[in-house]
Amino acid sequence: MAIVGVVLVVIGCVLLFMRRSQQAKLSEMMATETTTAEKLLQTVKYVTERMGQAGSFKQVAEVKGTIQCDSPLTSEIAKEPCVYYSSSVSREYEETYWETDSQTKEREQKTRRGSDTVSNNEQRVRFWVEDSTGRTQIDPSGADVDAVKVVDRFEQGEQQEGGQISFGAFSFSIGAFGGNSGTRTLGYKFTESIIPLGRPIYVLGEASDSSGALLIQKSAEKGAKFIISLKTEEELVRSAGSAVQWLLVGGIGLNAVGAVMIVMGLIR
Repeated sequence: MAIVGVVLVVIGCVLLFMRRSQQAKLSEMMATETTTAEKLLQTVKYVTERMGQAGSFKQVAEVKGTIQCDSPLTSEIAKEPCVYYSSSVSREYEETYWETDSQTKEREQKTRRGSDTVSNNEQRVRFWVEDSTGRTQIDPSGADVDAVKVVDRFEQGEQQEGGQISFGAFSFSIGAFGGNSGTRTLGYKFTESIIPLGRPIYVLGEASDSSGALLIQKSAEKGAKFIISLKTEEELVRSAGSAVQWLLVGGIGLNAVGAVMIVMGLIR
């Protein structure tokens, strides 16, 4: 009982730590006023004139607009034009194994399901957020990206080692992922999420001209938030606010129950 109590306390502490991250995210979104491309450029110009040189501007900025890109990516599986994609292929399999009873020492043959990763790829490219006053360039490197899932499909069938996995226009050499003795491939799961062109986007990050051009990018400061999301600010605020509340309740509850179980376990 004491061991279970310790586990619950650890989980409770993890939930409270996660709550701090969500709380910081919520606070930064609510404290940052949405700006426009024109206002940002005016601010950069003002700072440059006062400092006597370019590259001195740096501040937290929040922009909203439509995604534009001069040289977009093409997603790996869905073949959709985008500025970000994350794709993966996993092999789902069934495995036969032997389990020995600790008391009778008898062995029993059982089966279990598992999965391993065949392919995992993430790509991103700089893009523009265009509003009614102009456009602001975004460097998405290191951002917390909230994309839309465009592929989520399971294809049944077993492939031989050295063969090809194909799904639409996507093809991948499976090499040594074809399976081994004691396992049977059930099929392959394909998933892909993207940030497509032309969609409304929300970006919160650090606006800076230190690279020679105005960019919103990831801040070097520890704990600074860099968010790129297809959700609206209102949706993000509601989601973060709900997470803060439930993580607090869960963290306190598990810590309390865990502490009681630890005490009862020690008493016994």
